[in-house]
Amino acid sequence: MRPEPTAQPKLIYFAERPPQLDRAGFRARWRAHAKLGMSMPRWRNVARYVHCDSLEMPETSLPSAWCDGVAMIWYRSEENRLAHVTDRSAAPRMKRDEQESFARPVREVAVLSEEHVFKPCEGARYKLFLRVWRKPEQSLEDFRMERLKGHGPRLLQGMEAEGLCRGYVQNHARAESPAASVPPPLCDCVEELACDDAAACVALLRPLLDEDAAEVRAVWTEETLLYSL
Repeated sequence: MRPEPTAQPKLIYFAERPPQLDRAGFRARWRAHAKLGMSMPRWRNVARYVHCDSLEMPETSLPSAWCDGVAMIWYRSEENRLAHVTDRSAAPRMKRDEQESFARPVREVAVLSEEHVFKPCEGARYKLFLRVWRKPEQSLEDFRMERLKGHGPRLLQGMEAEGLCRGYVQNHARAESPAASVPPPLCDCVEELACDDAAACVALLRPLLDEDAAEVRAVWTEETLLYSL
């Protein structure tokens, strides 16, 4: 049985540091950027915000989704998301700070998603993120249904049987509005696997990934909660 989507829209972005910053310098700069964003009046539209700093990926057979961190922002509702993104009062200051903080604009590395929680990840420190692309012959709707009804339950069952799973979430890419029928092509789905052993998780899910997706890229992270209602 597939989980129903949560009511809160969720934005995920794969942060890349500018060339002048090392890993430690970027983390400090990223936190400062987050602090600025959270100080703006429009932040009242946000329910939760986390930074997941990239860690060295254990040796696995999965290619890397190269980035320096993964951010996740949950909006209180779709109405709040629209209010947040259309509030231009903070735009000039945030854009300048974004240019100093990242190698590329957040919009170019972001996925607006519909969240499906198979098992909550509360309290989990480490997460394996998977950026997933569907096979060329597969429609987006068929991909989503197979991911939710087939792949997801099989993966969760396998992880639970091995005692690996501390949480599992699928985030399916969605369009900015109903009028925009196709979401931006950063990827078709972002999966979150909360676990303490990335290599063991990859070994378990590798056969499923070969069967169910055209391409998968991974990043291993440590999560820091920055804001929660």
